[in-house]
Amino acid sequence: MATPMRVKTMADHTLQSFGLWLCLVASLAGCESKVERAAVFGAVSYDGEPVEDGQIAFEPLGAGEMEFAPITGGKYSLPVEYGLVPGEYIVRITGNRATGKSAQTDAFLQDADSLDIVVQFIPLKYNTSSQLKATIEPADRVEKDFHLTSN
Repeated sequence: MATPMRVKTMADHTLQSFGLWLCLVASLAGCESKVERAAVFGAVSYDGEPVEDGQIAFEPLGAGEMEFAPITGGKYSLPVEYGLVPGEYIVRITGNRATGKSAQTDAFLQDADSLDIVVQFIPLKYNTSSQLKATIEPADRVEKDFHLTSN
């Protein structure tokens, strides 16, 4: 017995076209470009001395996220998962220095690890009013050192 022939209708062509379009969209979704980040690290000094305790922030001049890293012993490091995408950044640096004074304990501070009072000593021209800029080029790891002066 012969198989009956089926005539393709306009609906069949539309469904077939939609199926091809859906496959194309699905394949392109897998090709979505991933933002490549670079691990960024370096040294930070003030008047020739390492900044022992502080923070560095990279604020993108264009679209993007601001990233922060602690400064410890004059060094900072942003691992690749929090790294920077290539581009231009304003850099903001703060540094903390012990005053030699201690805070009195109270109900809020009784479990604190340290009661030492610290002050932020890096001039505003390097943080709030920063004009420091850094260019991050495409790479796996980027070293950026910052040697700040009081002048």
